[in-house]
Amino acid sequence: MSTRSACVALCLVVATTGIHAQSTVLELNEAGWKMLQNGEGARAARLFAEALTIKPNDPVLLFGAGAAAHLDGRPKEAIARLRRALDLSPRLTGASHLLGLIAYAEGDVALAIAVYEKALTYAPNDPQLTSRLASWRKEADTHRDFEERQFDRFRVMFQGRADAPLALQATEVLTAAFWQIGAALGAYPSDTVVVTLYTEQQFRDITQAPEWAGGLYDGRIRVPAAGAARTPQSFERVLVHELTHAMVANLAPRGIPAWLHEGLAQHFEGDDPKAAQRRLKAGGRTLSLRSLEGSFSRLGAADAHVAYDESLVAVDRIFQRPGFNWPSLFRALAENDRTEHTFDNFGFRYSDLEAEFGRY
Repeated sequence: MSTRSACVALCLVVATTGIHAQSTVLELNEAGWKMLQNGEGARAARLFAEALTIKPNDPVLLFGAGAAAHLDGRPKEAIARLRRALDLSPRLTGASHLLGLIAYAEGDVALAIAVYEKALTYAPNDPQLTSRLASWRKEADTHRDFEERQFDRFRVMFQGRADAPLALQATEVLTAAFWQIGAALGAYPSDTVVVTLYTEQQFRDITQAPEWAGGLYDGRIRVPAAGAARTPQSFERVLVHELTHAMVANLAPRGIPAWLHEGLAQHFEGDDPKAAQRRLKAGGRTLSLRSLEGSFSRLGAADAHVAYDESLVAVDRIFQRPGFNWPSLFRALAENDRTEHTFDNFGFRYSDLEAEFGRY
């Protein structure tokens, strides 16, 4: 074979290989995004990782890999992937949206703001970028004169020296509750928990929480601390309630229905399930557990009271089974979007749980 013929043959092989590689990447990318839509973060991550071995600098693949890492509970990797995707393609607004949200949830408000400011230069009319950026800037301004202390696994933010003893008190409460909750659930998350102590007005302005909310967990614990001196027991209960949300969220970043979250939080703060059951039966009004899988923040005060009582009663029923494997339930809920079916597999039918508070 002549040198020219050999060269032509080699070019044909390279071209064919390139076409095949491109086809493989497209197939892996499409399959990866499909897995993300199905909530299967680990499988999506494997698909994007394989595609990235062929095209390591493809911004869409990096975006997908970041989304998969986020869904799979690996925020640091998600942030790294998404930042690389945006370095390569700054106009990838979807990646900016997700990166900002993850950075904010991880407590890096400065990064979240910077990401959205840059994204707005390419998508100036995006309403979500605009509204979230305004909210985060307001929060950053509020926190500008806050102090921060690291207490063991807790990072506590508070305003002024007068609140320093309160921050120490909060940490003592949280540390004791952490070991109690971990022992009951059979797992101890390792992530640092961020806690912010606000005035009542700051809490309402920052969180936009409904009036009936006494605290909030949205990636960090936020508590209005003004009444702590007057009602220390109430303050401590709110801290334990929100810590439960933080621990469950760290153990299971996705798939946990709101009623289970709220029922566990009430259980550990010490609410009485028998009293809740009496209130439900006396009120004669119930909501289905299926309707309580989403956030309670959308509920009015009357429905919220019913929802919380039902959640506590349902979770108490689960705790009545000795040695119940909570980590297994959390894993199963994360892997299956059919929440009611998952509980069926663990021997708790929604209809049986609902019968505990008078719904048939």
